[in-house]
Amino acid sequence: MKLSQEAKSLIAMMALVLAIVLALNMAVGAEANRDMFSWTVGLLAVAILFWIWMRRDALAAQDADAVEAADGAAREAEALARRTIVRHDSEPAPAGPDDLTKINGVGAVFQSLLNDAGISSFAQLAATPLDELERIFEAADRNRPPRLETWPVQAEFAVNGDWAGLRDYVNSA
Repeated sequence: MKLSQEAKSLIAMMALVLAIVLALNMAVGAEANRDMFSWTVGLLAVAILFWIWMRRDALAAQDADAVEAADGAAREAEALARRTIVRHDSEPAPAGPDDLTKINGVGAVFQSLLNDAGISSFAQLAATPLDELERIFEAADRNRPPRLETWPVQAEFAVNGDWAGLRDYVNSA
C-alpha cells in the first residue's frame, strides 16, 4: 500500500490519541474493563507500527538522496576526466613552439588550449585527427570553432613553409 507521509502520520496520531483516551477512560471509570485494555494495547501497537513504517520510508528517502549525490559526484568526475587531455609525447617537441595563430581561426585562446593539449607545432597540428581536435574543445567546455576541419590542412601548408599556398587555401575554403 502506498500512503503519503502525511497520511501515515495522521493514522499514527489518531491511533495514539484513541489509545490515550481509552486508557484515561479505564483509569477514570469505576470498573476496569478488560475489553478497553485490549483496544488500548491494539491502538498503541498500530501507532508504533505506523511510526516504524514512516521511519523506514524516511531512511529509504535518505538512501535515495545519497545515491543521487553519488551519481552527481560521478558525473563531475567524468567531466573532469574529459577535460584532462593526454599530451602528444610520440613526436619530439620542436626547439620552440610555432605561432599557431598563423592558422586562420586560431587565436591566442585557441593556441593556449592546443598548447595545453601538447600541440605546439604546425607538424603536430597537421598530424592531429579532427575528432581529437573536437575532443580538446569539448573537454575545455568550448564551442567547436568554425572551420576546425581546415586547421590540419592549413598546418600542413605551414609545415612546408608554403605561406602563399596557405593564403590561397584560406581564401578558397
